[in-house]
Amino acid sequence: MVLVLFVITFVSALLVGLVNDITKDTIAETELKAKNEAKFAVLNTTADKAIVLADSVYTAGDFEVVVSRVVDKTDNTKVVGYAVEAPSITKTGYGGYITLMVGFVEQNGEAVINGVQVLKQNETPGLGANMTKEGNSLEKSALGAKPAELNFAVTKEGGSFDALTGSTISSRAYANAMETAYAGYLRATGQLDETKIKGAATPSGASNTTMEMPTNEQETTAVSEPVEVEESEAQEGDVSNE
Repeated sequence: MVLVLFVITFVSALLVGLVNDITKDTIAETELKAKNEAKFAVLNTTADKAIVLADSVYTAGDFEVVVSRVVDKTDNTKVVGYAVEAPSITKTGYGGYITLMVGFVEQNGEAVINGVQVLKQNETPGLGANMTKEGNSLEKSALGAKPAELNFAVTKEGGSFDALTGSTISSRAYANAMETAYAGYLRATGQLDETKIKGAATPSGASNTTMEMPTNEQETTAVSEPVEVEESEAQEGDVSNE
């Protein structure tokens, strides 16, 4: 019996490994395609009308912030905007870190948030996962806003982001990812303080991230330890965890 169980376990593990080897390249290609499409989507353009002229990658501990400068396809001196892939560096959602793609455009000399897409999340279906739904409260808090005027926290904590019902933890992570994205935009456009800025993006202090000016093309950021989650997310059917 022991031998039979061993053989079954061994064969099962082998099959799982083979499936993973077969599918990992396809999964990676699918994720890359989704990211590339999101870069144009958050700037309300398409690959037919614009191109990514350059990607800037900034490291923040174990995380990466990728800033893509998108320009007009027929005139690469005309900047359409910046698409920033950013994780929630200092705050986890209920199911872990989340990653956003955020589009920034310039209007009358000021940055404006043009679009947001959730690239990665493992939040509770019907609760935190609602951040992926078009027109949710978090998205509404961001779209059209000037990031320089935002406080990257939920409204119950004095911030600018209306939390999803029953999902304060998820909403905090979303706001933090937005702040990280803005920090990346500021870095890429040369608008950070020459030494460092705390609060990742603005002096609001919404996080404890410290971003230092680059010394080479691959920029480095010192980051504090992630904040521990102290409260439980509401379960589906519960009213709220607020």
